[in-house]
Amino acid sequence: MDNLIVDRSLVEYQSDLDNLLSQLESFATNINNKQLQVTIRNLRSNINEPFLFVVVGEVKAGKSSFVNALLQADICKTAADPCTDVIQQIVYSEKQFEQPVNQYLRKIGLPNEILKTLSIVDTPGTNTIVDNHQEITKEFIPNSDLIFFVFFAKNPYTRSAWELLDYVNTEWRKKVVFVLQQADLTKPEELAKNKEKLTELALEKGIQSPIVLATSVELEVNGEQERSGFSEVRNYIKQTLKDGSTKKLKLQGIAKTSEQIIELLRKDLLSVQQQLTKDQEIVNKIKIKLQQNKRQSGFELESLINRLLNKYDKITARVKEDFREKLSLFTLVRGSFAVLLRTNKSVPTWMDELKQSCENELKASLGEISQDGIKHFVGGIRELLHNLVDDLQDIKVNQITNNSITVNTIESRQEIVEDVQQKVSSLLDDKTFLDSIESVNASVAPRFLGGGAATVAGTAIATLTEIVLLDIIGTAFAGVGILFAGGTLILKKRKIIRQFEEKLDQEKVRFESELSNKLNSKLDIIYEEIERNFVSIYNYVENEEQNILPLVEQFRKIEQPKKQLMIDNQN
Repeated sequence: MDNLIVDRSLVEYQSDLDNLLSQLESFATNINNKQLQVTIRNLRSNINEPFLFVVVGEVKAGKSSFVNALLQADICKTAADPCTDVIQQIVYSEKQFEQPVNQYLRKIGLPNEILKTLSIVDTPGTNTIVDNHQEITKEFIPNSDLIFFVFFAKNPYTRSAWELLDYVNTEWRKKVVFVLQQADLTKPEELAKNKEKLTELALEKGIQSPIVLATSVELEVNGEQERSGFSEVRNYIKQTLKDGSTKKLKLQGIAKTSEQIIELLRKDLLSVQQQLTKDQEIVNKIKIKLQQNKRQSGFELESLINRLLNKYDKITARVKEDFREKLSLFTLVRGSFAVLLRTNKSVPTWMDELKQSCENELKASLGEISQDGIKHFVGGIRELLHNLVDDLQDIKVNQITNNSITVNTIESRQEIVEDVQQKVSSLLDDKTFLDSIESVNASVAPRFLGGGAATVAGTAIATLTEIVLLDIIGTAFAGVGILFAGGTLILKKRKIIRQFEEKLDQEKVRFESELSNKLNSKLDIIYEEIERNFVSIYNYVENEEQNILPLVEQFRKIEQPKKQLMIDNQN
């Protein structure tokens, strides 16, 4: 047995490695990755365990027979069916025992000298139909110090075996020894060809100086040890364990596994950071679009108001002229004012007709302008909503690709994005948009139901215009009516005309002010309604900033000692 405290530097290295694993375990807890927590916890406990050989391969490749022959004891069950449905860990014990650890692991103790410095694990096959075989094989591999990869000598090219080899070599960087088992069933020239091909494939996989051994349990059991190939396997094991260096080899193996975990986490964190950056960019893009589009909608409403005012000026100019002409024809008849036309009309009648004519012309003209202007207004909002849906699609398709070890910080991301996308898309529906417009002011357009979104929005704004306009015209003409009281028309004519025209000009200012306030208030509420749908994605990105940045900082602190540890690992 190795003396674990002779080499002080090795003891310090072990302590540093355990501290690194402790930090990684804490990090795995923070990202709520339970699988990674178990893997790291097992690595920490494995530091003080004997050197661990793990035997993997496909069912019926001869793994269990290989282990039995290696230990010269009938330990692992062999049968025609894939009966090895649990991991079997074989350890040294003065008294033989067999003890189930859990539903996937059985520990077997043997008084075998070779087990004083190592522990051997027999795993289920990679291509078995028994549930969880491949999964539990993968769970045990990260804790191994050396992998014996057993192939059927006659056909070492099965797909599932090479997929597992990728997992062993690429993801965990484990040292692998290839064993072509049942070599006695293969012709010598075929065996030589398969050894050569296996070496070639291993090199392609990035395995440097691959070791390929051939064994035959049949020859070993029949006493032909020189031809069985097991002497070569045992010599390799002895060479690996010589000079009491198993502890260093074990720590180096654990260090490599730790390094691989850190590399996987780095990739995951980089992916998460990149996605966060992408999400931040899109959220900022959405906010900018909303601000820009709101300003553009404001410009459109301002342009609409200017067009309405210009039309107001043209119509009221004609009204003023008509008022002056008609007023000059009035004379006093029997104590009251009447117009000198074919038929006498009283002042109230004439005023009502003039007022009605002014109202009708303004309503028709301004309503037409309102409908035309609002098409651009609603069209801009529709185009905005389409663009926002596309932006959300960019967030949705830029998902994080999960690695074998993943940072679980964005589980609800997809659901949030899809929910926001659905809400924004629904605003493009006429009825939904109608409800949104109506909710601004339920009293504005209840009698204009049944049209599309643009029609309803245009009618709503045209109605606002009409409400303000009728109030202004009514006020202007009411003021004139007061001036007519008293009966001295000749003395009042000029004053009436001047004050009537001034009143129309003054009311134009009020018309502009009230209409601008009402329309811009409606504009604010519409955009508030749109932006309200994005609150959840805004909050999500903000929360991710708060979650991810501390993880990045914690990971950097883990990486600092890791670099020196990996340097020491090379010595």
